[in-house]
Amino acid sequence: MSRSVTFKELFPCPTVQFVDVRSPVEFSQGHIPGAVNIPLFTDDERARIGTIYKQVDQEQALALGEEIARPKVEQIITLIEEMLPADIVIYCWRGGKRSSEVCRLVNEAGVAVKRLHGGYRAYRRGIRSCIEQPRKLCILGGKTGSGKTAILQGLQAQGIQVIDLEALAHHKGSVFGHINEGAQPTTEQFENDFHQELQRLDPENVLLLENESYVIGSVHLPPPLLLQMRAAPLLIIEVPVEARIDRLVQEYSTTDRQELTEACQRIAQKLTRPRFLEIIDCIERDDLRTACEHLLVYYDYYYNRGIEKRKNQEISFLSLSGFALDDDITRVKDTVIIQHAV
Repeated sequence: MSRSVTFKELFPCPTVQFVDVRSPVEFSQGHIPGAVNIPLFTDDERARIGTIYKQVDQEQALALGEEIARPKVEQIITLIEEMLPADIVIYCWRGGKRSSEVCRLVNEAGVAVKRLHGGYRAYRRGIRSCIEQPRKLCILGGKTGSGKTAILQGLQAQGIQVIDLEALAHHKGSVFGHINEGAQPTTEQFENDFHQELQRLDPENVLLLENESYVIGSVHLPPPLLLQMRAAPLLIIEVPVEARIDRLVQEYSTTDRQELTEACQRIAQKLTRPRFLEIIDCIERDDLRTACEHLLVYYDYYYNRGIEKRKNQEISFLSLSGFALDDDITRVKDTVIIQHAV
């Protein structure tokens, strides 16, 4: 019988190579970061077995599963052998039949592997518990185009603990946030990836996060994390509007103009008709500076409204030049060190 290991034994453990034997659709919904999907059943095969299990007979469903899996065993063993000498841990949904059988067959073939006790479900319980733990947070805020992401990346390069939530979500948060980004992960996968980022950090030191709403594109922040972010000190950087426009024009200068126009359509109802038409006209004339000026009026209005609602949050402000990134990074770093004794 294969040896099983628990979530607590494995995390953090950078030498482990996880193998997910669930179906492709289960894997795409969420998986342990870095796991390789070697499905025992296709999506259709899993659906057939599940229907028979629920509606006909459990023994018949198990027999069908064995019949489908048998011709795949040799290929599965070969794929797992190619991962050696990694410390291989196999999992399915509950650490049950699928992972147990694959572990048994692979071990019998002379390849030592382990099974994740409780499977992916136990992993999900473990990471949710980890995310819920209180942390020393500092939240960096600022209006659209202030360069918050660039500053966070600079702080991280200088040894400050940072997790880039928007990078994990593949979205920059606004109606233009999907542009130049890959497909967004599911909320479940976002949580998994966030947990992995937490594993490299010292919980005794402050962690910097960008100020976000409860949703980044289609990804929802874990409620326990959002509550902690709302209770943490908020440092708002104030950058001149000209510097913000410069940054936005540079960021979107190569973006397809039709894509920009379609993004604007999503906020058309929140703009006056004349302002909306002017923005579209500016984009079509390739006058991105004027388009950004109009859009920042909209974004700044709603940003200010949101900040006004943070009556119970400790908020401080820091003026930056916006034109000298290295200097701005240094000023934010010095402020964080003073405020949080990093």
